[in-house]
Amino acid sequence: SDKRQKSTLKYPITMLHVLLELLLLVAFADVTRSELAFRCPSCSAERQAACPALTAESCGEIVREPGCGCCPVCARRVGEPCGVYTPRCTSGLRCYPEPDSELPLEQLVRGLGRCALKADAEPSTGSAELN
Repeated sequence: SDKRQKSTLKYPITMLHVLLELLLLVAFADVTRSELAFRCPSCSAERQAACPALTAESCGEIVREPGCGCCPVCARRVGEPCGVYTPRCTSGLRCYPEPDSELPLEQLVRGLGRCALKADAEPSTGSAELN
């Protein structure tokens, strides 16, 4: 009888701890999410005035620099290196890692991909690519 009483007391205490931990987790989840939210600074006239002047003739296609950049930059052309943190490829092209790469996502993060025509690359399941 004593063993049974101890085991029934142990269960509610354990459940109470679990419920308390869950409650704390939920309470701090909103704080954590709001702290992780990142917003780019606005593109002020002062920041835009510091941008280099580009022309469509010298560039081909002008795009906004990646990330929080405000300046226009030249889109990457066929064969040029590309990746997550580089300007995007020109319209009609896509950034692909090297076909024989063991770590295709790492290549794209490090800017070691190459811009290629979308039709030139063979589609395969699970392949890494950036638009």
